[in-house]
Amino acid sequence: MFKQLLRDASLYSLSTLLARGFSFITVPVFTRILSPADYGALDLLSYAAVLAPLVIGAGLDQAVGRYYLDSSLDEEERRRIASTGLFYNLIAFAVVGLLLAPAADFLARGWLAGQVGPGTVQIVLVFMWIQSIFYITNNQLRYLFRARAFALSNVGNTVLSTASSFAAIVWLDLGVAGVFLGQAFGQLVFSVVSIWLARDCYRAVFDLALLRRMLVYSLPLVPGTLAFFVMQYVDRYVLNDARGLAEVGIYGMGARIASLVNLFLMGFQGAWWPHVMSAFREPDAPGKFRKVAEVYLLVTMAILVLLSLFGHEVLLLLTTPEFAAGYVVVPLLVLGAVMASVANYFSYGIQIAEKNHYRMLLNLGALVAAVGLNLLLVPALGVVGAALANALCFVALAAGSLAVSQRLYHVPYAWPRLLAGLAIGIAVSHAVIFWEAPVSLLMLVVKGALAALAITLTALVLGVPLRPREWRRIAGL
Repeated sequence: MFKQLLRDASLYSLSTLLARGFSFITVPVFTRILSPADYGALDLLSYAAVLAPLVIGAGLDQAVGRYYLDSSLDEEERRRIASTGLFYNLIAFAVVGLLLAPAADFLARGWLAGQVGPGTVQIVLVFMWIQSIFYITNNQLRYLFRARAFALSNVGNTVLSTASSFAAIVWLDLGVAGVFLGQAFGQLVFSVVSIWLARDCYRAVFDLALLRRMLVYSLPLVPGTLAFFVMQYVDRYVLNDARGLAEVGIYGMGARIASLVNLFLMGFQGAWWPHVMSAFREPDAPGKFRKVAEVYLLVTMAILVLLSLFGHEVLLLLTTPEFAAGYVVVPLLVLGAVMASVANYFSYGIQIAEKNHYRMLLNLGALVAAVGLNLLLVPALGVVGAALANALCFVALAAGSLAVSQRLYHVPYAWPRLLAGLAIGIAVSHAVIFWEAPVSLLMLVVKGALAALAITLTALVLGVPLRPREWRRIAGL
């Protein structure tokens, strides 16, 4: 298990690293062409595009993964599952896009204060339709355990999308609309590539009876999944109302640095869930899951410390001093992302027991708390209040999700170790909120030594070896 998990997670992480790394080269250019208000509008539209598949897609992708991985099904039934999921997305997003297109002017003026025109909103609707196709076809490669094909499609899409967006903004001067045009073009091309790479899974089949069965499984997940994602982005909307689009832009730039943690999280996610679903019945699975959790916490705490301590320097290198002020939210947002991943990836007892209503209730409760905390903290603390609300809600969600999951599928975690490792990472990383260190060579050395000490202590507390030879032994390489 460990060997295949490590190999697949490495491929997914590498593809994400290459994709994110290529997209980051545009930051110095875009921040000098787009204003903070433009970036704020871009952030709000981007998060609306993220939420759309959760509502319009009805969570069907999760049902496709759940049933397609069921080893009791024959190949023909699996093809019907994959094909029905694809055709549902093709039809549903096209219908919703056509219905919303006449409201583009209202959305541009009323929601985004005229920062973009109605044409940009219509472009975003087209982008959402193409994005839904790319998302479900690219994920199908994961369900086939074709990590290399997934990586090829994912990296290719990002390279082409980023290059196209760059051309649309720099040469065609299309502003925010150019970003979505470029992304739509890249995802359209690699949707076709993903379909071709998984062509043995698809047939010209749209099975209504099968669709109803999958919707029975997926629809209870929609409110909880929607709440989970809204909870990640509600801070931008409250910040926009309380402080304006300029602060959303600064906050969003800090969030970009914090999102680097996803280079690891997304790679791990890509490999982990299929392995859990295929191995949880094995007698030694709980012990293996415990070891994975300990290594996972060490890696995420190392990322938390490094991004937090060096976030200011990275932002100064990539952006202007105005945007670099967003470094202060990096530790809180990285912690929130890590806790969100724990709530998702390590509460697999809920999925194993098929008790999806628990996830829905947990996520809805956390969303209510997120809205309340943002309304309370943002007016007083601005961007720091938004980031603090984000972190607190996801810490609570992770604790609640793990508690429920342990009741349904027990894993013998060493809780004192895990909590001590978490405490070390939080204490060191969040020092930057209260300690505005000068940017200098000496301070870089001091921060590097502090990071090395924190990571070493965390490894000792968790009992995870730092020597590569020991890691290869554990993985069976």
